[in-house]
Amino acid sequence: MKNTNIFQKLGASITNIFVVVLFSVPLIFIPMQIFDKKIIVISIFFFYTLIFLILNKNRDLGMIIMGTFWKKKYLWYQHLVFNVFYTFSFATIFFWIKYPFDLLIFNLLVLQLPIILLTGTTFHGFIAGGMLTVFKPTKNKH
Repeated sequence: MKNTNIFQKLGASITNIFVVVLFSVPLIFIPMQIFDKKIIVISIFFFYTLIFLILNKNRDLGMIIMGTFWKKKYLWYQHLVFNVFYTFSFATIFFWIKYPFDLLIFNLLVLQLPIILLTGTTFHGFIAGGMLTVFKPTKNKH
């Protein structure tokens, strides 16, 4: 097994974001404040990740599609901490300080990328106790 790379981590996150946005589409048709819709989408993301804490060996759809696994069996509360910070990371898509997506760019370039390069895991994986994901490389038959 090899540690996952940046692209595998990003692919898993993009998959999870896509799934949650898909589930959130009906919100377009519900008359309510934009802020409330953002909070609902963020909540859907948290509960989406929480479901996998109980099911499927803590592997979400992004991990399944990317073919990644947890390096070892982590404690349930580590997964919970991971999911909380993963949700905070997801929320940076919807909020900004001065320009749209400024928090997202800060999150990706200042928090996630350096931590991945230094530790092999994301910021939320690092905060949760160094949780690492791995994949099984396919063998080339030459």
